[in-house]
Amino acid sequence: MKILCVDVGGTSIKHGIIDEKLNITDKGNFNPDGSTLETYVESLGSLYDQYKDQVEGMAFSMPGIIHPENGYFYSGGAYDRIVHEINLKEILEKRIPLPMSFENDAKAAGYAELGYGALKDYNDAILLTLGWAIGGCLIYNHKVVYGKHYSAGEVSFVNADYHYTDFAHTFAGINGSRGLLKKVQDKLETEEKYTGKEIFEMIKNGNEKVKEAFHEFCREFAIQVYNLNITFDPEVFAIGGGISSQKLLYEELDKCYEELEKEMFLFVRRPIIIPCVFGNDANMIGAYHKFMLQHGKNQEKPVII
Repeated sequence: MKILCVDVGGTSIKHGIIDEKLNITDKGNFNPDGSTLETYVESLGSLYDQYKDQVEGMAFSMPGIIHPENGYFYSGGAYDRIVHEINLKEILEKRIPLPMSFENDAKAAGYAELGYGALKDYNDAILLTLGWAIGGCLIYNHKVVYGKHYSAGEVSFVNADYHYTDFAHTFAGINGSRGLLKKVQDKLETEEKYTGKEIFEMIKNGNEKVKEAFHEFCREFAIQVYNLNITFDPEVFAIGGGISSQKLLYEELDKCYEELEKEMFLFVRRPIIIPCVFGNDANMIGAYHKFMLQHGKNQEKPVII
């Protein structure tokens, strides 16, 4: 069974055809027309036109708060201006005559790791993806947790400093990619826009100011992991996103936890932190897994917990 899997990002859409062995073919990406709902739907419809003779369904990973069964979008993330409090599934069905599934992007990453990757042997876990924002997926008893209003895991918006209420002082603002860049810029007294790769090269080359910035970044991240750990008490944290493959991240987090153990009034056991497996393909693979759970031979309904 071949499924066209679509990972909708803030500025581009990645896609590929995935089969039962998780082979991914026909990978590509394009910039959608998100000026109106109609042009956005047509962008997705045109993708269907391109592959309709090769696939039996379409699986979507998308930003926003999404009902896991019926495709209703309470919000649309980067596309909230046009995808807000609407049933996108019903709208797309008029353009795309195929079985479809819809999942929040971070929860899709969770489905990928839960079904086939780093979390397949764990029952209770938290997945965090580090990118422009912080994607979150809670997993309990080997099931994705949605919450009463389907927004469980939206950790990007955790306030990290009660003195402020702006985005810069949220978990995402501090520990997303912009937060790391801001710390490096402040230490180097520059407005140069470094890539993540360039930042890690400076660390590896012994730039002390950048190393200080990275330590501050990891310490603040470790504190939020501590908060989540003491709240949910999972077996493991899985880290995905752009910097999750960097060994330095886990080494620095370990140092930060050693500091916190000496400083914190209450310190629970140090969490196990592991990297995710699927990297940039996680959302597409998770969308595939979710589709198969909904429409495959052994169908399962999402457990709303």
